[in-house]
Amino acid sequence: MQATQSPATLAAVATLGTDSGHSLTLSQVMHQFGSFVALKDINLAIQPGEFVSLLGPSGCGKTTLLRIISGFLDPTSGSVLIDGKSVTGLSPSERGTGIVFQNYALFPHMTVWDNVAYGLRAGRKMSRIQVANRVGEMLDMVQLGHLAKRVPSELSGGQQQRVAIARALAVEPRIMLLDEPLSALDKSLRLDMQIEIRRILSNRGITAIMVTHDQEEAMSMSDRIAVLSGGEIHQFDSPSNLYDRPATPFVSSFVGTCNHLPGEVLGRVDKGYLVKVPGGELEVTTDHALPSQTPITVAIRPENLRVQTQSHRHTLAGTVAMCLPLGAVMTYDVVLANDLHIKLTQTRTLGTKPLAPGDQIHLDLVASDACSVFTA
Repeated sequence: MQATQSPATLAAVATLGTDSGHSLTLSQVMHQFGSFVALKDINLAIQPGEFVSLLGPSGCGKTTLLRIISGFLDPTSGSVLIDGKSVTGLSPSERGTGIVFQNYALFPHMTVWDNVAYGLRAGRKMSRIQVANRVGEMLDMVQLGHLAKRVPSELSGGQQQRVAIARALAVEPRIMLLDEPLSALDKSLRLDMQIEIRRILSNRGITAIMVTHDQEEAMSMSDRIAVLSGGEIHQFDSPSNLYDRPATPFVSSFVGTCNHLPGEVLGRVDKGYLVKVPGGELEVTTDHALPSQTPITVAIRPENLRVQTQSHRHTLAGTVAMCLPLGAVMTYDVVLANDLHIKLTQTRTLGTKPLAPGDQIHLDLVASDACSVFTA
């Protein structure tokens, strides 16, 4: 993949207007690098105007998938469709995608102002005043108006990234592709840019696909998230469903913090199933049919565990090993039977005495469906 967009690509993107948004469909997309299979039967249907993140660890295939969507890489098999029409084999300039690369990809000999203005000048029938107004708006958005006359080599990495974002947004592409667009920014500016990018794309109805390994970034910005691992999509869902109803153990562990307790089904109860796990028994609700003695894994978010003042039938006995005060939240490391360590979080309240290392406690679920159950 080339590190910079050619003038032809930018000019073609600049000619595209904005309407109600454009759909993107990936059908049975597979890609190999030699004998290594980077992507396996990827199917995605992205709606017009939707903001979708491709989330996963390094090497999971998300950047390869973005390159295939952009047209910088042809899939080994499968097809890419925009608005229901195949664009497989077409160049980036023929697809109408705007791209923000992780390595900025700015024109080194141009000023900040000229970098942002390039696509507007090359492909749009805009007056000089219209171009100036648009560039000014974009530079104000990324807080770089005072650096308009500098060249990229005179900017920090974070400033260069903001120029790249402004340049891509200036031409209002039909589909926006973002490859780790905020990775070089500090925390406070990153949050501001998340809000601004999301607002601008939403207001203009631009469909966007972002690659990131930052789950908080994906959860805060996205309408839906595709979680990838090993070249496969484990779940494509809303942020809340990914967190509350993970489809696989990988999703439960990669998105947020989760405790995984090995267990065995003891039998049916009124609300679901009684399961034996280290430290005791829990009553759980699941959509799966679970015959007795089925080996399972129960995935529980730390905030979905509740401390009871005394033991009862469906509680887990544990010992507090460590306390970590994290602002408004207390996180505890609790040891269950078989030396299984789990995490428990509680909201701190004024005047409430926190748990202490060595405390013997009993835990249950805040609700029988406040967990996910996975079979082997």
